[in-house]
Amino acid sequence: MKDAKELKLMTTDDAVAQIQDNMILGIGTGSTIELLIPKIAERIQQDNLNVTGVCTSNKSEFLAKQYNINVVDINDITYIDLAIDGADEIDSDLNLIKGGGGALFREKVIDEMARKFIVLADESKMVNYLGETFKLPIEVDKFNWLLVSKKIEAYHDISVERRMNEDIPFITDNGNYILDCELKSKIDPYQLHEFLIHLTGVLETGYFLDMTTQAIIGTQEGIKVINKK
Repeated sequence: MKDAKELKLMTTDDAVAQIQDNMILGIGTGSTIELLIPKIAERIQQDNLNVTGVCTSNKSEFLAKQYNINVVDINDITYIDLAIDGADEIDSDLNLIKGGGGALFREKVIDEMARKFIVLADESKMVNYLGETFKLPIEVDKFNWLLVSKKIEAYHDISVERRMNEDIPFITDNGNYILDCELKSKIDPYQLHEFLIHLTGVLETGYFLDMTTQAIIGTQEGIKVINKK
């Protein structure tokens, strides 16, 4: 029986094989990507590739630089060839919930820019509907976070809490708070995203809809590759 780390590690080879010379590569955030970054560096070195990375978090950027991957600022580029990231939930249409690591805004900027967006995950992340097993993260301004959370709770049967890091509020790389929203029943992600994104104080939601090109899933039976229909 393989553990979650082994399943995640299984997905990295297929992803790294898709990196080509002269690519601008979007590098995600999270436990799967921490396993991926050394593999990216190894591929670049082995095949003498010219690859430019752009990272979705300060943590990923720090790690990429440690492995001598050339990293640039998002504002220095106009497109991304390939983005690779993890996910907290994946539905049958390859729609995602992301943001467990608190980098959802930067992840969305980079993944939206990518001509191809690959998601790596273990089989536990596959769900019947978004919000089934994981709370939906929303990045919000510090100024009116409580007002925003009350509006969300009034909209639907949703329980909202501000993310904490031990006893202090979690702060994103952008200096904002994260609200984690427990969806107590199935809800249309398109409708909820549309409602949330128009609330003053909401920067971005953890819904990644119609963005994924391919999901590479690590299962006990091996790798499962799902392409966008």
